[in-house]
Amino acid sequence: GYSIAISDDGNTTIVGAFYESGGTGSAYIFTRSGNNWSQQQKIQASDKQASDFFGYSVEISGDGNTAIVGAYTEDTGATNAGAAYIFNRSGTSWTQRDKIQASDKQASDFFGYSVAISDDGNTAIVGAYWEDTGGTNAGAAYIYRFNF
Repeated sequence: GYSIAISDDGNTTIVGAFYESGGTGSAYIFTRSGNNWSQQQKIQASDKQASDFFGYSVEISGDGNTAIVGAYTEDTGATNAGAAYIFNRSGTSWTQRDKIQASDKQASDFFGYSVAISDDGNTAIVGAYWEDTGGTNAGAAYIYRFNF
């Protein structure tokens, strides 16, 4: 587990494994019942590709029902532009809700290098540490508001 996050009540956690399967990457959701932890689901991007590094950054909402996973070398639109994926839980099943990318994505922005999500899962922030607006590799953060 390269990256980890836990819900506010301490009963749901996400663990990123970005180098799994040649860098395709995965994230694992675990839940706690009493003193016992069990794997609830392994999640991957719906458009997974080698060397995307899905799982490099992870975060879970405070209520434990929404997760965001960064894949900072994902190539849709430009080489290493990056992406982040939103997953929602329904019962014991997690499904990909959305894939987000910067509106001004360019090669080597590394969008998804860092991610965070609000307690209710409706607001996310995604870092792109080599984004060039304002200067070479100056970096940027993108804020998203969801209406799930």
